Amino acid sequence: MNKKSTIAKLLANEDIHVVSKPMATAYFNVKTRELGLPVWKDDITVEEEELMVSHEIGHALWTSMDLITYGRNRGLNQGIINVLEDARIEKFVKSKYPGTVNLFNKGYRSLIARDFFGIGDTDPQKQNLIDRINLYFKGMFNITFTDEESVFVKRTAELRTEAEVLDLAADITQYMKDNPEQDNTDSDESDESDDSQESMTDNHATGESGEGSSGESGEESDSSDESADESDGESGDEPKDESGGQSSSNGESTNDYEPESKTDNAANESVKDLADLDATEKVYARIPKIDSDKMIVDYKTIIDELSEHYTESSWAHNRSNWVQHSLDQIRAFKNDSKKSVAYMVKEFEMKKAADQYARAATSKTGTLDMGALHTYKFNDDLFRKVTTLPGATNHGMIMVLDWSGSMSENLVNTFNQLMQLVWFCRRTQIPFEVLAFTKSYRDRSDSDCKYLDRKVGDMIIHEEVSLLNFFSSRMNAAEEEKMMHYVWMLVKRLSPYYEDWSVVGYPVDYCRKYYLSATPLNESIIAMMDYAPKFKKRTGVQKLNTIFLTDGESDMLLGIWDSHDEHITMQRYGEENLIIDPVTNNQYEMKCARYSRVKEATPLLLKALKARVSEMNVLGFFIAGRGKKGRIDLYTWMDILGADKFADAEKAKKVIKKDGALVLSNTKGYDEFYVIQGGNQLAVDNNLELDDDLVGASKAKLKTAFSKASKQRTHSRVLLNKFTAKVA
Repeated sequence: MNKKSTIAKLLANEDIHVVSKPMATAYFNVKTRELGLPVWKDDITVEEEELMVSHEIGHALWTSMDLITYGRNRGLNQGIINVLEDARIEKFVKSKYPGTVNLFNKGYRSLIARDFFGIGDTDPQKQNLIDRINLYFKGMFNITFTDEESVFVKRTAELRTEAEVLDLAADITQYMKDNPEQDNTDSDESDESDDSQESMTDNHATGESGEGSSGESGEESDSSDESADESDGESGDEPKDESGGQSSSNGESTNDYEPESKTDNAANESVKDLADLDATEKVYARIPKIDSDKMIVDYKTIIDELSEHYTESSWAHNRSNWVQHSLDQIRAFKNDSKKSVAYMVKEFEMKKAADQYARAATSKTGTLDMGALHTYKFNDDLFRKVTTLPGATNHGMIMVLDWSGSMSENLVNTFNQLMQLVWFCRRTQIPFEVLAFTKSYRDRSDSDCKYLDRKVGDMIIHEEVSLLNFFSSRMNAAEEEKMMHYVWMLVKRLSPYYEDWSVVGYPVDYCRKYYLSATPLNESIIAMMDYAPKFKKRTGVQKLNTIFLTDGESDMLLGIWDSHDEHITMQRYGEENLIIDPVTNNQYEMKCARYSRVKEATPLLLKALKARVSEMNVLGFFIAGRGKKGRIDLYTWMDILGADKFADAEKAKKVIKKDGALVLSNTKGYDEFYVIQGGNQLAVDNNLELDDDLVGASKAKLKTAFSKASKQRTHSRVLLNKFTAKVA
């Protein structure tokens, strides 16, 4: 359903999402705002499917439980009510959403062609009054009515309320009883029971789940049945005779004729015939609503906690020397990086200006250029020109960093790369946030889903996930330096490659809340669905670049919250699953085996993220290598390139060595996916010293050597290099 743009917008505006299940009838659950439709057989057309959805949305929005109850209490035929209610709600849908007018016209033409209303070769004009009204409002506009009947047609077209529907149903019923000769169709079959007359309207109006639903259908359905039982032997305001027939206005009994809508009965049976009851049961997982503000640990809190941790009282064995040594290291690193960052800022500004001029528009002003007037004999263009430069796009950046255990080997070099990006954003005044996802900071029992508005049908996510806001453009210079120092000590201690601390002392132990843990990448993507729009609104940026930097796949999806005896339980994923975004009402199909569930979910969630946030690039940086040499194993290459393209691995290695990264477009749900090599290949090169043999060399040789060294410094800053190329 999400592929139909008109339908998708309608669903999103009304906070309704559609699910398909192998069942005979439709339902609408008012609590979950879930509209359930049967799984249709393959022969249903696109037009028919769109019609079904639009029609059922009308019932979901405007048909209430009261219509069913009051109709039964007045002894009215459900089929007659349904015909009139269909006309009312479809009028509302067409009025509110003009784009659906064409959907209804095409859909009903297709349904009539397949004899959906069961008239066969019978002349539509020979149908009874309610069936002709039904066919007329379904698109058979060539049907004629008597002057007396036209009154009922006009009233049908003008229906506004459910009370008017019931009153009109009663009047049409009485008219048909007074004029039984109007029904010229075959009446060999006995009247349908109440069960056989159950219509789509009946299911939708209940506000609960119908056949095949897992919704809460208990109490209200039961009360409806009781109302129906209690109404047996009654017929609203009109008394019945002893045989159960209703008296006409002239006192003559019409026991042998009870008005009904045969076309409505036929339509209900046709719906059942179109439904595929043997279809595979699909499992629907709704993206949960997350309050990202509560999930994120603000940088001020982190500074306070780490400052307390790194107090002198916690240092043993003269570890204060190591703390000071770490501060000296990070300051020296920043100093060494200034020239390279400044160079890349200048390069960025030049690229941005070049792009602007490439897109510049030149137009005539209408004012004569007096300097060119003397050329009038051979020049037709004597007017002044003005060059209009397009406005530069205002960019912002959110970096989401993997803070998992597998990152330990590459954590120091990743941090160094990250700081280059932070300093660049500072210099170019690009608003930014750096967040690290972890499951160590928040204890599950302590969190109690404080940031999660959990509902039945929601995707289960890990409750202890936090996003650590390490760096932000909102920081002042002092806060930034403190955070750099604290995080530097963290990554140094968490890295398995220790330096020789014989001089400066053994490092202070890390704060337990900031330990490397699992990989809740999927939870982070969901959090960005809430945080990214807030970031854009707060900063006013036009183009947002959301970057995910990881070295592996996300943690496993657990299941779906289900309702069982008023308790929340876990429903497992099936063979065919659909991820539903309740904000956009888009659906993303996930066919997953037991072990591929994670791989399939992540790109689908990224698609959902991009659908929610306009003007956003979603970039992925994948650290592929392990060990100091950053070797990329066979399995990793097969996962990146695909098993069928493994032969390209050697070619890909050369690209990474030359360009610093292998760039793949529209891969794994990212707009661009950068494969970078870990280990020493990820290190930032701040060395600009020239070899001794260049002393006394020619200017050309010195220029070449200097250019090569500068290029290496830029090349080694792979995160910054690729980011600037993207936003310039």
